[in-house]
Amino acid sequence: MSFDISSLVHSDTALLKLLTNNLPDMLWIKDLEGKYIYANKATCDGLLMAKNIEEPIGKDDVFFALRERKAHKNKPDWHTFGELCLNSDIVVIENNRSMKFEEYGNVKGKLLYLEVNKAPFYDNAGNIIGTVGSGRDITELKLTQIKLKQQYETIKEQSKMVSMGEMIANIVHQWRQPLSVISTASSGMLIQKEYDTLTDDSFKKSCSTINDNVQYLSSTINDFRNYIKGDRKPKEFNLKNSTETFLKLVDATIKENNIKIILNLIEDINLKGYPNELIQCFINIFNNAKDVLLENNREENRYIFISHETFNNTIIIKFKDNAGGIPQNIISKIFEPYFTTKHASEGTGLGLHMTYNLITEGMHGNIEANNTTYIYEDKEHVGAEFIITLFK
Repeated sequence: MSFDISSLVHSDTALLKLLTNNLPDMLWIKDLEGKYIYANKATCDGLLMAKNIEEPIGKDDVFFALRERKAHKNKPDWHTFGELCLNSDIVVIENNRSMKFEEYGNVKGKLLYLEVNKAPFYDNAGNIIGTVGSGRDITELKLTQIKLKQQYETIKEQSKMVSMGEMIANIVHQWRQPLSVISTASSGMLIQKEYDTLTDDSFKKSCSTINDNVQYLSSTINDFRNYIKGDRKPKEFNLKNSTETFLKLVDATIKENNIKIILNLIEDINLKGYPNELIQCFINIFNNAKDVLLENNREENRYIFISHETFNNTIIIKFKDNAGGIPQNIISKIFEPYFTTKHASEGTGLGLHMTYNLITEGMHGNIEANNTTYIYEDKEHVGAEFIITLFK
C-alpha cells in the first residue's frame, strides 16, 4: 500500500509538520518574548519533555525546566539546560543576523551539548517577530574533545616533569665546579688564618672568587625558576635571549658530553608568544640530538648547529646535528605521541610530540624534520635538521 503525498502538497502546514517531525535535529520558532510558536518532535522529546508538539506553544524554556525540576525535587541538577549560557535569542535579535552558538546543560539528569543555529524570524512586512532555530546533539563529540584535551594536558605535564628532571640534573652538574671553588677558597682562608699567613690581598681575592661563584649559582637558579614558572600569558620576547637562556640550562650537558654548539643567531628578532614553552621545545630537540650523538659519534666529532633566519614576517629557527640522520622508515612518525626508538626505561616518546603541539598550537607555527648533508670545516656531515617556522 503506497502513501499518497499529493494530498499534503496543498496543505503547507501539514507538509511542514510532517517534514520537521521526521528530522532528528531540533527545530523551533519563538516570539520576541522567547515563547514557542512552534517546536518539532525532536525538540519536545529531547529538550522540553513536552507531551506533544502543541504543548510548547505560548510557553518558554523556563516553564518546562521548572516543571521538570518540580517533578524531581531530590535532583536539583535534573534539568539545567541553557542556564549557564547567554540568552542567544536576544543576541540574534539585537544583531539582526543569523548566528551560531554552543549551548549546554543537563536534560533529564544527563549532560547535553547542542550546536545551535539561530536567525531572526520576520513577518511579511520585514519586521522581526521572533527567532527561528535548530539544534544538533553534539554531546558525544564534545565529551570526546574534552577527554582529548585532558589527555593533552596530562601529556604536556608529563613532558614538563621529564624536562624538569633533566634540568635538575643539569643544575647539579653546573653547581659542582663553583661549589668546589667556593669550598677551596673558604678552606684556604681558614688554613691561612690558622697559620697567620692570610694577607689582605689573599683575603680580598678569595672573597671576590666566592662572590663571583655565588652570583653564578644565583643566576643558574633564576634561569631555572623562570623556566618552570609556567607563565601562560603571551608576551613580547627576544629570540636570541631565549636561545641563550636555553643554552645556559643545558650548558652542563653540553660540556659533559663534549658537544660543540655552533651558533648563527640574529640580535633583533622579537616576537609575541610563550618564551618558556619555546625554550622547552629547544630542550626537547637538543635532548633528542644529544642522545643520538652519544650513540653514534666519537667525543671529538659531536656538533649541533643552531641558526635564526628571517624572511618578510617569517622567522625560521634551525637545529642541525651530525648524528647520521633519522631512518627513513620512522621519520614520518617522530612527532607522534609515545613514539620512541629508545628502551622503555630511557624514553617516553613525549618530547617531540609535545614540541610539535607547542609550536603548532601554542605558537601557531610549524615544525618539520628532515635529513641533511652539509660541509663543515672541509668535511662532509650527515644529520637531522629540525626547522621551526614562526610568524612575527
